[in-house]
Amino acid sequence: MIVTESQGVKHLLKIAVPYLLFSCIYAGIILGIEEFAGDQIYQIPTQIGSVFGLAIAFFLGFRMNSAYDRWWEARKIFGELTNNTRSFVTKIYVYYGNENNVTNSSDGPTGQKASDLISLTIEYVRQLKREMHNQKEPSFEEETVAFFSKYGINLKNKVSNELLVAITQIIEGDFSPKAGLEKNDLMQHMNRFYEIQGKAERIKNTPFLMIYSAFTRIIVTVYILLIPLFIGDIDLGGEKSNLELLAIPIMVIISTVFLTVNKLANLFGEPFSESATSVSIDQICQTIENNCLEIKQKTIGLNS
Repeated sequence: MIVTESQGVKHLLKIAVPYLLFSCIYAGIILGIEEFAGDQIYQIPTQIGSVFGLAIAFFLGFRMNSAYDRWWEARKIFGELTNNTRSFVTKIYVYYGNENNVTNSSDGPTGQKASDLISLTIEYVRQLKREMHNQKEPSFEEETVAFFSKYGINLKNKVSNELLVAITQIIEGDFSPKAGLEKNDLMQHMNRFYEIQGKAERIKNTPFLMIYSAFTRIIVTVYILLIPLFIGDIDLGGEKSNLELLAIPIMVIISTVFLTVNKLANLFGEPFSESATSVSIDQICQTIENNCLEIKQKTIGLNS
């Protein structure tokens, strides 16, 4: 994840340098052909280039904003996951700490039940992260498989859904009729887990308009190829002056900017990819897990 401006500059250079080199070579070749074959033999009127470039600039700006909105929505979703999980596991600890909330038929000590619920919640957060990284069927350790089997989690089905079902069943079975408010409160958190997962899957499973992306790539590439024809050489100081070589850095700067912005839009449009520009869901989920483990340690002192 990019967290400082210096890291941003480094990653930006990593993206822009290949485009910079390509633009230098291409602009040098086209300008050399023009100088060798005859001055301004193929120059297109600059007004056409200005209008075309302005239109593409607005188009790229709109696309960049759309991609950032998609990235920011993904970040808000995992912010919701953080808040909902913290509140959920805290209430598990508090509600299970009151013996009047738990039925006598609840199996095992209260502290163990609360601890298992938090463990299932941690596994859910891990699984949601895996699914966002296209790891829908990971391999689990034997201890984890045995823990899942204890609560009837079928690993052949969608594991994240199975975990939510298991958590819901535990809450439904553990809380007494007198604890209706507490149970309803926890069920509201379960509803929010489903909503968060649905929002995340909507972004993950809906590509960022591939036709739109292909069209943008084509028009930007065409414009970049036409830039030398729009600008030509710069005859400052006469035809024999080396100042005409200033056309090369001008072409290179314009080309690199357009190509880099288009690449950044593509990167921001995939917020769950494992690139430096994606949402840092690994760090977010690790923070959630650490918070859950802190609450889980407190459940050791709970007794039924």
